[in-house]
This record gives sequence, structure tokens and C-alpha cells, in this order.
Amino acid sequence: MTDRKVEVRLQTGVRAVTDSGVELSDGMTIPTRLLVWTAGNAPNPLVSALPCPVVKGRLVADDRMRVPGRPGVWALGDCASIQDPKTGKPHPPTAQHALRQGTVLARNVYAAIGGEELTPFRFSTIGQLAAIGRRTGVARIFGFQFSGFLAWWLWRTIYLSKLPRLEKKVRVLLDWSLDLFFSKDLVQLGSSRETSLSRQEPLLPEAAALESISSLSS
Repeated sequence: MTDRKVEVRLQTGVRAVTDSGVELSDGMTIPTRLLVWTAGNAPNPLVSALPCPVVKGRLVADDRMRVPGRPGVWALGDCASIQDPKTGKPHPPTAQHALRQGTVLARNVYAAIGGEELTPFRFSTIGQLAAIGRRTGVARIFGFQFSGFLAWWLWRTIYLSKLPRLEKKVRVLLDWSLDLFFSKDLVQLGSSRETSLSRQEPLLPEAAALESISSLSS
């Protein structure tokens, strides 16, 4: 990111946004009239309103994804705080965890109906990938970190494998293949203000007759 002239400020938040700039929590003001804001995900505020134990807006659940004190209530994904026994911290709210939680939860619901033993959720993050620019990415796979074209290519490969339907995959693959050999297709739409009519439009015969009748009656 720094090689791409991106300045990264850690432990710093945005305190205020004005018409002339952005005020940071460290007292610095960045003069700008353009602000692009990106942020992480957050549970729906409705979760905090539920009469259940909540931590940082997420429902507390055990390793079977049961909500304590609420029989028959389950939680998973972004709205659930399920502790990882290996790290002692909640599992991160990522898709790779949520998908596997859904599979385990479906089994547990079926087992609970039949009075069978429930299966605990056990999973460790495989890795994380992100694209940070044109044909450049960063990756952390099984503890190994690398970046560049390989990370970007791996991110796109995994993304493509997760797309539903063969037709969608072929369409995206063709678009990405063309992107390797051609530049971006940029289109600029010009805006122009329409000129107002300075002369009075002639009235239709029906409208002229109605106007004459109105004048006579007045």
C-alpha cells in the first residue's frame, strides 16, 4: 500500500467530516472536498434489541451454536459470537466460517429434534485474500504471507470457484481474460443544461377556445 503512495495511519479514527476536510482523532485535519469511506461489517442493530446475551452487538452462543438460556434459539454467522477454543477469541465473521457454521448448525438442529448428541463447531481460518489494485493482491494462507500478482491471481481463482452456475463462471472468466490484455474501458458522460424556451408556444385550437370562453365569462 505504501509503495502505491497510500498513507496508512494506525490507531487513528475520523472524528468529524466538514465541507472543507476531515478531522482525525490525533488532531490532524486533512483538507479535502472528496471523501471515500470504507468500513468493516457490523451486526444488524435488531440483534442488540433481542432479550439475549450480547457481546459487541453479536449474540453469545456456545460451540454448538446454542444461545444460552434460550432453548431452541440458535445463532451463527455475523450475528453470533462463538468462541474459538484454540484462540480464546470469537470466530471472525467471515464467509468461510459462516458457511461451515451453517452446515454444523443444520446437523445440530436435526440432531436436537431426534434427541441425538450435538456436534461442536471446530474450524481454523484457512487464509485471507484481498485485491489492493490492478493485478496486485495480498494473501495469508496457512500462516504464510505473500503479495503481488500471485496473490491477486489466487484471489481471483478462489472467487471464480465460489460463483454459482457454470454460465456465470464462464462470463466472468471471459471478462477477466480480456482484462489481462486490454486496458479498462472508460466512458465519460457529459452533462449539458437544456435551454429554456423564451418565446410563448402557440396554443392548440381547443386550448385557444377555452381561453376565449374564460375571458368572456370574466
